[in-house]
Amino acid sequence: MKQFTILAFSLIFVFSSFSQEKFSIYGDIQINGQTFEEDSSIGAEKRDPSSQNYLNLTLDFKDYLRIGSRFELHSNPIPDLKRYEGGGISNKFIQFQKWNLDITLGNFYDQFGSGILFRSYFDPNLGIDNSMYGARIKYRPSSGVDLIGIIGKQRNYWELGDGLVRGFDAQVYLNDYIFKKSKTTVSLGGSFVTKFEEDNSTKYILPENVGAWSNRINISRGRWSFDGEYAHKINDPNPDNGLIYKNGNSLILSGSYSKKGLGIVLSGKRVDNMSFRSDRNAELTQLNINFLTSLNKQQSYSLATLYPYVTQPNGETGMQFDFFYKIPKNSLLGGKYGTELNVNFSNCYTLHKTNPIDTNAIGISGTYGYESKFFKFGDEKIFQELNISLKKKINKKLKMNTTYINVFNNDKILKSQLTIDGSEEKIFANIFILETEYKLKSRHTIKTEIQHLQTKQHFGNWGMGMIEFNLGGFFFSAQDLFNYGHPNSANHYYSVTTGVVKDSHRIELRYGKVRAGLFCVGGVCREVPASNGFSINFTYSF
Repeated sequence: MKQFTILAFSLIFVFSSFSQEKFSIYGDIQINGQTFEEDSSIGAEKRDPSSQNYLNLTLDFKDYLRIGSRFELHSNPIPDLKRYEGGGISNKFIQFQKWNLDITLGNFYDQFGSGILFRSYFDPNLGIDNSMYGARIKYRPSSGVDLIGIIGKQRNYWELGDGLVRGFDAQVYLNDYIFKKSKTTVSLGGSFVTKFEEDNSTKYILPENVGAWSNRINISRGRWSFDGEYAHKINDPNPDNGLIYKNGNSLILSGSYSKKGLGIVLSGKRVDNMSFRSDRNAELTQLNINFLTSLNKQQSYSLATLYPYVTQPNGETGMQFDFFYKIPKNSLLGGKYGTELNVNFSNCYTLHKTNPIDTNAIGISGTYGYESKFFKFGDEKIFQELNISLKKKINKKLKMNTTYINVFNNDKILKSQLTIDGSEEKIFANIFILETEYKLKSRHTIKTEIQHLQTKQHFGNWGMGMIEFNLGGFFFSAQDLFNYGHPNSANHYYSVTTGVVKDSHRIELRYGKVRAGLFCVGGVCREVPASNGFSINFTYSF
């Protein structure tokens, strides 16, 4: 790190001797702070204030050299992210781009295909930063061919993971060579990723080099499009899969049709033993090499996020259907402005498993674990969700959106919910949402939400109300989530938020209660403790 810092600042000093027209410096600042007061009614504990602060700086020289760094300072982070405590330079890189060549030394983020084999990314809300620290080379030897090579170790809080990750990716656009005059576009891709990690087990012989490969295809013609990717990984015994020696694989397929006012997407996936980490003993969101996307609607409404889906790397198979249609203007159902209809359905099942060839039981450590027929679903449904939404413009000032959601969450398998007695159960819920937006004048609106969740399981029924004012650069909102059906005690989770947005500045102040639960994005989740207190968020770009 010392040598890297000396090199970076030496280059900055050299560039500063040139005209300012040849280089530019830009970046952004993010400051997040929160206080925690005791509130026994919701299980919130009193703790010292917490803060997470980020400063990104980037220097561009002409159009081919870039130097960047990120400084972080974390004070008293929430319990799930305690290992981020401290401060320092967490991200630093030098990037050269010229002659169809792109070379990066230091930290970088990237993704091969859909991420099924390799994805490094930064999401501070989830507490994820699995950036690679090493070298990346991108090269375009000719039109229609893109090559990527990577080597390095992953960030693990303030350290680096022990495992060494190496990878190669190639993308070829066949229309540049074969289908030059065709209206159908075709591209093929392939990836190969390995991780090296020493065998430190005294009980098992663990593979030190674990390799994985994938192939993908994209075909599109006019309004139709098809994407598919298949990945295969050699045996990788680890605590996630119970230390079994079964190979892993995953398949994701997606087809779509779209035209003005109509869109249809049908997707399917199968995941079998695809936990892939650079440290086999890592937990939760630590040191994941790949990313297994969830096939369900990404919810933004408060009550619709109560029972999220958590991706199951050890085994799942499911599908998603998404339908969008704009009912024409001046029709019986469309009215004067037309009506937008969206229907989304998704479900996910366990894998069908039978005894492996080397034992008469499933999932025994040190064995092949299990056998699984590729196209056969398991007996247990893990998750299912139906969303029906109608969005309508009533007049020039008023818009309305009504949504119905039916969700099934098998917490016996997902084990993602806090419970009263420690037992898991299958949860069935119906959610009703009414959202309105009234335009006062340009950039001045009033928005309301009324939500209701009905269930006989878990913590019972919920209600939610919210009003939000957006007045140019000023905003204010107040909301209350009321768990009135709780079997022991009804609780209010109220909050008020206000803030200002001006140019590249944004500041937000909030006071309120937060329920304990999961915060999820794309099937990746982290636990959020109950809290009661103030929070401040400030961002600035320059």
